[in-house]
Amino acid sequence: MSLRAKLLTGYGVFIVALVALGAWSAWRLHDMSKVSRRIISENYDSVVAAQEMKESLERQDSAALFALLGARERAFAQLREHRVRFDQNFQKAAHNITEPGEPDAIEDIRRDRDIYYQRFNGFINRTTADDTWLRSQYFSQLEPQFNKLRADCEHLLQLNQRAMLAKAEAAAGVAQLWFYRTLAIASILVAASLVLAFLLAGRIVGPLRRLTESTARIAAGDLDARVFVNSYDEVGILAAEYNRMAESLRQLRNSDLGNLLVAQQTTEAAIDSLYDPVIVTDGEGRVTKLNPAAEEIFGSENENAGMHVGEVARDVRIASAVAEALASQRPVAGEGTSAVLPLAVSGSERAFRLRTTPMRDNDHQLLGAVTLLEDITHLREIDRLKSEFIATASHELRTPLTSVQMGVYLLLERAAGELTDKQVEVLSACRDDCERLDKLMRDLLDLSRIETGESKPTLEPLRTKDLINGATEELRPQVESKGLDFKVEATGDLPAVNVDRSQVERVLANLVVNAIRYTRQGEIKVSAEQRGNSVAVSVSDTGSGIPPEYLPHIFDKFVQVPGAATGGAGLGLAISRLIVEAHGGQISVQSDPSKGSTFTFTLPVAA
Repeated sequence: MSLRAKLLTGYGVFIVALVALGAWSAWRLHDMSKVSRRIISENYDSVVAAQEMKESLERQDSAALFALLGARERAFAQLREHRVRFDQNFQKAAHNITEPGEPDAIEDIRRDRDIYYQRFNGFINRTTADDTWLRSQYFSQLEPQFNKLRADCEHLLQLNQRAMLAKAEAAAGVAQLWFYRTLAIASILVAASLVLAFLLAGRIVGPLRRLTESTARIAAGDLDARVFVNSYDEVGILAAEYNRMAESLRQLRNSDLGNLLVAQQTTEAAIDSLYDPVIVTDGEGRVTKLNPAAEEIFGSENENAGMHVGEVARDVRIASAVAEALASQRPVAGEGTSAVLPLAVSGSERAFRLRTTPMRDNDHQLLGAVTLLEDITHLREIDRLKSEFIATASHELRTPLTSVQMGVYLLLERAAGELTDKQVEVLSACRDDCERLDKLMRDLLDLSRIETGESKPTLEPLRTKDLINGATEELRPQVESKGLDFKVEATGDLPAVNVDRSQVERVLANLVVNAIRYTRQGEIKVSAEQRGNSVAVSVSDTGSGIPPEYLPHIFDKFVQVPGAATGGAGLGLAISRLIVEAHGGQISVQSDPSKGSTFTFTLPVAA
């Protein structure tokens, strides 16, 4: 029997029990209504008729009194009316004889009525005016017959009342008996239904319980668990398929478990063998794996497993990078000086670059994130040596360069009449090259000071509008001399920023000068807007733009885009990036070769 048939059978038994109980109750209620109707038809009408006869008899006696008082017309009228009513009710009672003794009572009423009518007629039709005689006739003959007839009617009334009471008590007994019988039948049906329900539930729930227990065992790793179900319904089919699934899983584990274990051990060995620290987190940012290099920094894996990466990491940027990678499901890699994490390892400070990558399974479901701390201490040392060398070389070259510049200027001042035109041209070229070389030396010295921290910004709160207007007014002649439109959009409702005025003006100057070099016609626009707790300043142009392959390295040192006007060494954007990052901001670029470029840097809002 299928599961559906079992359920329908159980519900069918319940419905049949309810229908049977309802039919039994309806049948007994119908019998009770018949008893009530029988009481009314057999006794109630006789009771009413007896009461009406008594009342009519009382009215006839009143007519006799009216006759004694001399009101004969009124007595005759009342006599006729109530004698007719008495006879009508007597006929009802005579035709409704249902109880033992009732025929004798009817016969007594008929006999005494006729005698009463005969005596009453003689009394009422007497023409004498002798009141004494009339009173004696009334009290000696008429009133005793009245009392006797009245007693006969009372006897009929009590006879039917006693019968009604007896039938009512019998009906109550029958009703009580039927009530107990109905209650017993209902109890039997309920008990039978409950037994059937428990049996049916056991037949259905038992296999499901065994199936659940086997599922728990398989989930715990016991693939030898089996479900034993003897039924052939849907649950039995499910159990059979479940056993087949468990068999397939066991075969799969036997065939692939070794490979999986080897793959897992290989993966863990690869992570542990990495020189750089590695932190593995789950989808909620909790630490699940630390390689030995990471344990030297953050502690053992056993102590940190299950803890949130924010509680384990010593730098808030690690937790932020993990949260961003999990939220965006994209790799997160810090760039620039601000992305370097100084961490203590074995008592010495080392520099690390942060790399965080989300992990996904074959169905692209997020599993967690892997954070790699790339040790760039040696690169930082090389950078420091290069900066020191550049600073030293620049400083040492400035003295001979100044001497060369002075010599060239002196020769050019005496050029009239002493040098040929060709010599003047060569000296002018030497002067221009000396000026570019001098600018390069100054940029290299500034770059070295910023990288080594010697040229830290002196921060002060300034109105954004005043800062931008002051810097752009000095640049406007350069822009307009090239035939370009220069627009500045900085409203007065912008918040104040915490900056070093001279350094920010240098950044704006570098960006505007670059825009002039790459723009032949059109306009250059400087604008500012608030973005959260920062103010974003943008410099956009309508020039030739930057090729896509140069965008990732545009802020590196000595990078120059082909096709630009000569005169720069490729250090302006690198210096600008260092200045902006020293202020706690970020600088970025968006470029379309057909529409131009937009450089944007952010400055922190003053508290």
